[in-house]
Amino acid sequence: MAVYKRGKSWYIDVRIGGVRIHRKAADTKAEAKRIEEELKTKWRLKQLHVSEIKDEPVLFSFATTLYLEHCQKVKAKKTIEVEKISLNKHILPHFENRFLNDLTTENLIEYQGIKKAQGLSNRTVNIHISIIRKIINFSIDRGLIHDTSIKKYPLLRENKKQHAFLTPQEVQAIIENITDELTRKRVLFGVLTGMRPAELAYLTWNDVDLHTKTVKIQGKEGFKPKTSQERIIPLCSTAFEILQELYQNRKSKWVFSNTDKPVLSIKKSLKTAARKAGITRPVSPNMLRHTFATTALMAGVNVMEVKEIMGHSQIGTTTRYLHTLQEHLKGAVEKVAEFVKNEKKKE
Repeated sequence: MAVYKRGKSWYIDVRIGGVRIHRKAADTKAEAKRIEEELKTKWRLKQLHVSEIKDEPVLFSFATTLYLEHCQKVKAKKTIEVEKISLNKHILPHFENRFLNDLTTENLIEYQGIKKAQGLSNRTVNIHISIIRKIINFSIDRGLIHDTSIKKYPLLRENKKQHAFLTPQEVQAIIENITDELTRKRVLFGVLTGMRPAELAYLTWNDVDLHTKTVKIQGKEGFKPKTSQERIIPLCSTAFEILQELYQNRKSKWVFSNTDKPVLSIKKSLKTAARKAGITRPVSPNMLRHTFATTALMAGVNVMEVKEIMGHSQIGTTTRYLHTLQEHLKGAVEKVAEFVKNEKKKE
């Protein structure tokens, strides 16, 4: 559109020389059209200055569209889908008709209150605020706006997330109850490498280097690493032996598939195996990754080394496993205390 009416005012929304001009123009359509033509004429005469288009109002919905187009090129498909759900279901209905230039910290605090009243967790609301921050920063970087009045993004207090993990006995029991050989190897390989479920699904033989005993996590058609960063994972002897055996009998370019398509999920197989093994708590593919991290820290591996292997962009993500470990150790101490208590009763 070139000009449009919102409320009692008319706005210009045009792109001139690759620069988008989106601003309130006049109280009448005729005057708005006149200003639009004036800007186009100035551009043709090379007289249009940056000061004339600086800080023009930009709708949140327009900036969001450009942001998602950018994400399609640099982010993993799953990450984009998660952000889209948050945007379409929660954020856009609240902000889509507002101008980025006018957003304030108070607007975000108001949004937090509304979403909390709807029953969303502090963690979820904080994720929404983070997405809004990304859109605003993206808009500044792309020159859609030149500044924001939001100086501090409010965040709600979150409880430290405890990552559920499997004991060695539970891992063994689950593996023994999986009927498919390739799935059994995938589960064990996941526990031994800490790879994300999608990284295991999209692992190809081109990512494997049997000479250096490493695998490389890298983008390919249909898959992008979560942090958009490549990393190399060294293999222990057992993980290396798994790949050696699979390579000799390979039937596909995908390491953990026997067809021309990757096996995207083993959630159902894990759930069935856990039930047969007598494990009553929920077991998910992500727990294999959590098990690797927690077990590595229990074994004394440096937290920074765990961060690199896991592919975390922030050390805070890795230290959450330390909190899980601390809770686990507290449970162990309590078991000792209970044992001593029972022994005293026998006396």
